[in-house]
Amino acid sequence: MEVDQNSRKEFIKQLGENNPQKTRELALQMKKTDKENQQFVGELLDNCGWPKGLSAENNHTLFLVIDHAETEYANKYFPFIKQQAELGTVLKSDLATLQDRILLKKGQKQLYGTQTFKVGPVIHVWPVDNIDGLSERRQAMGMQAMDEYIQTVKKTYRSEVEWDRSLSVEDAQKLMGKKL
Repeated sequence: MEVDQNSRKEFIKQLGENNPQKTRELALQMKKTDKENQQFVGELLDNCGWPKGLSAENNHTLFLVIDHAETEYANKYFPFIKQQAELGTVLKSDLATLQDRILLKKGQKQLYGTQTFKVGPVIHVWPVDNIDGLSERRQAMGMQAMDEYIQTVKKTYRSEVEWDRSLSVEDAQKLMGKKL
């Protein structure tokens, strides 16, 4: 967890520094660390299943490795996260985050509003399906209200956050300049 999170903290800190070369170096290092962690966790889960008796931090670390993976890897291990969330070993909010990330990577609307994307200095909330039921879905997963979450993102990334509730996936992809 320490290696995973420290590389992300450095990357986030660097985003505000306007040094593209250093940002690129940190992104490459983060990707290398993610691959190493994914290899280890994948072998563990494939050979032994989800380990029993881990601390909450260790269970969360396994989630983070899966969450930071490419779509194929995340899809493969999503059932593990779902099962562990049902057992109470992994936070339901972690399950929601992974589910949203998978949906985003597939170019679909998210369910819980956990995923964002950055265009220039502004962070945008990825489109959310059935916004009217969002508060209830977030509450059911033990998540903070969306307005509080947006404030957390603003503070973490030291950026403005926009949530256009009418934003379509197509419009989000146009803003990003790529199709997922």
